[in-house]
Amino acid sequence: MPYLALYRKYRPQTFDDLVGQPHVARALRNAVREGRIAHAYLFAGPRGTGKTTTARLLAKALNCEQGPTPEPDGVCDSCRRIAQGSALDVIEIDAASKTSVDDIRDLRERVQTAPAAARFKVYIVDEVHMLSTSAFNAFLKTLEEPPSYVIFILCTTEPHKLPATVLSRCQRYDFRRLSVADLMALVERVAKAESVTLDPPATAALVRTAAGSARDALSLLEQAISYAGKQIAADDILAIVGGVDVELLADFADAIADRNIAQAFHLVARAVDQGRDLRQLATELVGHFRDLLLLRVCRRGAELVMMPEGSAKRIGAQAERMSERQIMWAAQVLSDAERELRRSEQQRLTLELAMVRLAAPAPEAPAAEVEAETVSRGVEPATAPARAEQPVPARAGTREAGRAAKTPRARATRPAAQKAAASAADDAAEPAEAPALELTLDAFRERWPALLEKLRARRQSAVAAFLAEASPVEFDGSRLVVGFNHEFHWDKMKSPERQKVVAEVMAEAMGAQVALEYRLFDQRQGSGDAAKDDSIRDIMSMFPGSEIV
Repeated sequence: MPYLALYRKYRPQTFDDLVGQPHVARALRNAVREGRIAHAYLFAGPRGTGKTTTARLLAKALNCEQGPTPEPDGVCDSCRRIAQGSALDVIEIDAASKTSVDDIRDLRERVQTAPAAARFKVYIVDEVHMLSTSAFNAFLKTLEEPPSYVIFILCTTEPHKLPATVLSRCQRYDFRRLSVADLMALVERVAKAESVTLDPPATAALVRTAAGSARDALSLLEQAISYAGKQIAADDILAIVGGVDVELLADFADAIADRNIAQAFHLVARAVDQGRDLRQLATELVGHFRDLLLLRVCRRGAELVMMPEGSAKRIGAQAERMSERQIMWAAQVLSDAERELRRSEQQRLTLELAMVRLAAPAPEAPAAEVEAETVSRGVEPATAPARAEQPVPARAGTREAGRAAKTPRARATRPAAQKAAASAADDAAEPAEAPALELTLDAFRERWPALLEKLRARRQSAVAAFLAEASPVEFDGSRLVVGFNHEFHWDKMKSPERQKVVAEVMAEAMGAQVALEYRLFDQRQGSGDAAKDDSIRDIMSMFPGSEIV
């Protein structure tokens, strides 16, 4: 007997065997039982979720010699032929290769022929969204009023590409990605049937890579068996798919949480030495911080995170020690790095620069946003001490402005004693002058997010965006050097108008005038490892206390 792939060998043969689609199985089973058979169905959903398999199950239920029945016996001649794919009256059409009007005309002629041996003639049209517009138009009349013995089952992964005229003529069933529990149960059941031992971390890595597709999961299991034999570990799965170990992702998260740039650089080096794809690493790091966010904000987040029990405890501890804003900031920076890695010729340096950004504090949220977040969590925001209400300036031309214009005359008639008392009260209400801020490099770094917020408040969002990619690197008491990692941002900030705005906001934020110098750090002459080492050393100089070992 020829060898069968696992996803074909373990294809469901009854509605009870269908995994992860109970809503579809129940609806079709009831329809067959009550005789409410539609002339056209549309099965839509991601790949590997059972659309074509369900179409065959429906054909088997309709043409079983004991039926139509929701529970075909599977042993009659009709059921066996459908399972083998040799039934004359169950025709599967690949719409990706038959997209023209001529193909649809041929189909229209064929549907006029009665079934050869079965009760119904079932047409399963796979990837139906690939049909051309003219082919769809030619298909409409046949789809709307086919012969009584013809049933169409259209399958697609992209239902939004189908014309509304086609959608309106079909009963639509949406197939969902398989849940983690369903997919793990399926993999473990097939592995047991094949006498294969899967370590729990290996099962988790396989299911995470399959991303809800039963076919992908069984194909990966089959590939793992070919690679590792009957005993499969997590490293075997990672070697096949080029994935990253959960423990390495957790090490990265620890380094980011500790703002340990030296450790982050060592971890990047370890990933490179292991031959990991750095873009894939960035993608999986984004997924890891998503897991951290789920554990942080969801009461039942552990049910949504798929990883071995030992790793889950460590990840849970990481989620507790990192704030939501820090987690979201890390996910955003890594997402930007993943996009940049697609076109970067120096992928390692690109990822290392992302680690440098993550070593800096996350940007502060505006006060209004923090207050809204606090209230949404059911916590009363902290209230500031009561202050005397200040008059609101009235716009010219309004009644309030007219009243305000009369106010000085009324105040002029007050006795001098009242004026003195009012003046004393105003002096007492003014807050004491805040102590001057000590100007140090650390102080500038600490106030950097606040500087960006002040720029946004002045409607200087572009300037704030350019400076968000930079950071203070030197301060000699009167001159602040701001380091840029990208030539585009550095070039844009050389505008005199923008330099003037930044200087004004800097004076407001720090309480003192300082000279600003913008410096570009990632442009180096030369090539090869020497140029890259110089770049890394310049980056490390931004973070005193860190060193390359």
